[in-house]
Amino acid sequence: MDLSHLDKKYFIDAHKYNCPFCKRNHVTYSMVDHFAFNWGDKKICHGYLIRCNSDGCEKVSMHLSFKELREGYVEYSQQRYYSRFAENTDIDKFLFFSQPTSYFVLDNRIPEKVRELIYEAENSRRSNFLVGASACLRKAIYELLEYEKAIVKNSKTGHADYQESIKSLKTKFPAVAPELFDALGQIQEMVSDNVHEGSWDAWDSPKLTTLIELTKATLHEMYVVPAERKDRLGVLSQLKSVFSSSKNGKDEEEQIETKPE
Repeated sequence: MDLSHLDKKYFIDAHKYNCPFCKRNHVTYSMVDHFAFNWGDKKICHGYLIRCNSDGCEKVSMHLSFKELREGYVEYSQQRYYSRFAENTDIDKFLFFSQPTSYFVLDNRIPEKVRELIYEAENSRRSNFLVGASACLRKAIYELLEYEKAIVKNSKTGHADYQESIKSLKTKFPAVAPELFDALGQIQEMVSDNVHEGSWDAWDSPKLTTLIELTKATLHEMYVVPAERKDRLGVLSQLKSVFSSSKNGKDEEEQIETKPE
């Protein structure tokens, strides 16, 4: 049975989740606090503070929902709640905002401005603010192009030519699959033409989620994978030096032992 889809969730069940801080999957957590406030005249928003139980982490994330998700019980004719989520509940389904926004936290090696805009896009998408999410996603791509000095301007209009800019960006990262950059170009086109002209059918929340995750995956390939590869090569180089030193030392010992008196 393939259960890999659980690795993409925030909360797996009422006891385990994928921690966005220590990046450990299927670890236990504790609900350290709950709060509620009036979102409007007739709507209550519930907040949950969740702490990772993994040794060395113990960081706290915040999650908002318009539904009471805690396990309840009745005492002296009054409804009360335990400090834990109810069993057999798809917790992720009822959350509209989390901080960090995803169990997959963007790596610090990704440019800060780009990271912040991606987070804003995720938050807007969770609140179903589709225009805001699309605008943040578009701005994130523009900031990426600007950061990499890959912006190409149209000679006639003087405005940025996004398709050509994406192609310019592609040439700077030859190790990254070109299909990812082609997808970035497609995102830019859809944000510009569809959402802001009212083509809402193409920009429902699930599709926005896919586009945001695609952008995050591209950024990961651009900035994180090369750095990790460099770190691994550094470790291999150190190991090579250690083995080389060990071999030289052994050769010297053999020479001393075989030296005639």
